[in-house]
Amino acid sequence: MNFYIKKWETEGKTFEHVYQSLWNLENWSIFGYEALIRVVNSNIQNVEHLFQKAREDGYLYEFDTASIKNAVSHFPFSELNKKLLFLNIYPSTILHDRFTCFLDDLFNQIPAVSGRIVFELNEAKEEEEIWGNAELKERIQMIKNYGFHIAIDDVGRGASTLQKIIEFQPSYIKLDRYFAKDLAANKEKQQIVALLAVIAAIKWSLY
Repeated sequence: MNFYIKKWETEGKTFEHVYQSLWNLENWSIFGYEALIRVVNSNIQNVEHLFQKAREDGYLYEFDTASIKNAVSHFPFSELNKKLLFLNIYPSTILHDRFTCFLDDLFNQIPAVSGRIVFELNEAKEEEEIWGNAELKERIQMIKNYGFHIAIDDVGRGASTLQKIIEFQPSYIKLDRYFAKDLAANKEKQQIVALLAVIAAIKWSLY
């Protein structure tokens, strides 16, 4: 089930969030939803272009946090009891001076977020160097202390993602789509996925 929200407007554009269901294949039940932003009244197909423009114009933090707040504000936490909400976030947003205040406001305004939010770290190529920032690890621990969870995206794309798993101790790891393509016919991919599943079973969840 997907939910469509059309209540966020800025610079003449109307945005919506689509909540894509995430399934537990062991019992075929939905365990969470991933919030995906879309532009309603525009021919823009790739939303990443909007984030790129926001980065170039110097308001990426504002755009990223506005997207997060809108997604959280319209998610039916009470109706979807215990279901998780996955939200994409840039590491630079986490490191921003105002991010701690943003978390405080989010937690105070919407108490239902406690234990229900998973921040999925966005691996933009423009932010590769940020991953080596020691403060990022501290901020991620702070996020966990608030009761939020962390997910790492595109695991398996490169050796660095395995390092990130060790460094940031995510609650969830998300496989790169490369492994899904022709998985049923590729024994090598099956072996890698099986190995990652074993790692996930030890401490993390895999989706």
